[in-house]
Amino acid sequence: MIHSQKLVVVILESRDQLMAYSMTTYTWSKIPISDKADQKIIPTVSSSMAACLLGQSIYAYSSVAGKWAELKFPEDINTRYEIGIDRVNAVSKTDSINQFFVFGINNGAWSDVDLNNGKILEVKPQKQE
Repeated sequence: MIHSQKLVVVILESRDQLMAYSMTTYTWSKIPISDKADQKIIPTVSSSMAACLLGQSIYAYSSVAGKWAELKFPEDINTRYEIGIDRVNAVSKTDSINQFFVFGINNGAWSDVDLNNGKILEVKPQKQE
């Protein structure tokens, strides 16, 4: 368990999903983990946000929206992320790809812009409980 001012993140013993409780919405939210369950799970939190890199996926949580969302990358792409008070940012860059992702506190969804041409791309949300 890891917590901050506005949320609590729990790693289940089954290690097949991430759960979070929002002090804003007073609800639990969970999302399945698609990568290996034996991998070490270390969430990072700010006062209202949580994020976790597992394999080729970044899982982000907003306590305001009360939602998780997964951002999955192909095997050959390296990425990094940072967490702020009201967002999670991720960057994915290769010779041909230069993308910037934002997971916002209010909508609890990933948004993406191609930094080569300014095209705004849509990240499909993953169904959660």
